[in-house]
Amino acid sequence: MDIQAVGIMGANTTGAGAAEIFLKHGFQVRLYDDFKDSLNIALAKISWSLRKEGKGELLSNIEGIQDMAKFKGADIIIEAASKSPEERRVYFSKLKGHLEPNCVVAARCAVQPLKEIISYTDLPVERTLGLHFVKPVRSNALVEVVRTDGTKDEYIEAAVNLLRKIGKTPILVKDNPGQIVERLIRPFSLGALRLLDAGKGNPHEIDAAFKEMAQAPAGPFEAADFAGLDSDYKASEIIYEALGRPERLTPSATQLRLVQYGQLGRKSTIGFYIYEDGRIVGENPVLPNLVKYLGLKKISKEEIFAEIMRPVVEEARLLASEIMVSEYDVETAMKLAMGWPKGPFAYNREMGELLQKKTVSEFDKLDTF
Repeated sequence: MDIQAVGIMGANTTGAGAAEIFLKHGFQVRLYDDFKDSLNIALAKISWSLRKEGKGELLSNIEGIQDMAKFKGADIIIEAASKSPEERRVYFSKLKGHLEPNCVVAARCAVQPLKEIISYTDLPVERTLGLHFVKPVRSNALVEVVRTDGTKDEYIEAAVNLLRKIGKTPILVKDNPGQIVERLIRPFSLGALRLLDAGKGNPHEIDAAFKEMAQAPAGPFEAADFAGLDSDYKASEIIYEALGRPERLTPSATQLRLVQYGQLGRKSTIGFYIYEDGRIVGENPVLPNLVKYLGLKKISKEEIFAEIMRPVVEEARLLASEIMVSEYDVETAMKLAMGWPKGPFAYNREMGELLQKKTVSEFDKLDTF
């Protein structure tokens, strides 16, 4: 099966970014949104970007639509918008009557299991798969391709080939809560939050230590602020519940408080850090009110790195055994998603002694320093 015509549901950042990439690679695109203003803004951004690159002639290959009947003829329809289960039920119910017999349906699938989405949307099981375009969509090469036991190989193969044609790196994942990336971001974020709550550094100290040791472009608090603390916390909740509420993945009360205050990260100009024009210009002054012993106990950069990476490695092992995913795919997914020079298993091989769990002293158990 060869895909030429692409439909995208949702003119948000993900939808507009994906539409632009498909256009640049010669595909016909129809971009749908319920709201005319959102659709017009997305099309204006795409137009501006393409004209700046001297590719304005490609604009004849995209059409903004508000009638799902105009998806007729599409070879694949990609859900980009973030919707509630009830909204999705209505959304896909409207779409179903306009699907061609061989049209692939690609549901937005980063956190919630695909089988749950199928169960409440009544999508065609054999032709439905999940896609997770990792942000920023235009520059990040990774796309997780999620399948259930009912997804037919020919449709998976068509989607994988399509992604390769637009320069993406597809990683095939057997359906599970959080897939690879969001599942492993949980222990990454929670490890840093546990350090913060234990008084073992301020966000900038923890981020700096991790970045130096891992040679990573961002620390855990920077990454959470970029993702949005509300969406990051919601992902933690969903995965925690779906996996049976394991203690190791208990969502952070500190992060919840920031979300309740409306301090959501870069998009709200304040999260763990304060932002101006997208740049960090300070640390959130409310943190001392949330964290009893904020930054009072100084520990080494090696210990900070170990406390963050160790649970990621442990979760990666557990995930690999649960869904029979290869070590190579885990490494590739995390390197591309996070910008790390190596994956968790490679860090463990090269820094195994450092990542060994140490005996907790009575001093570390105290509620005071």
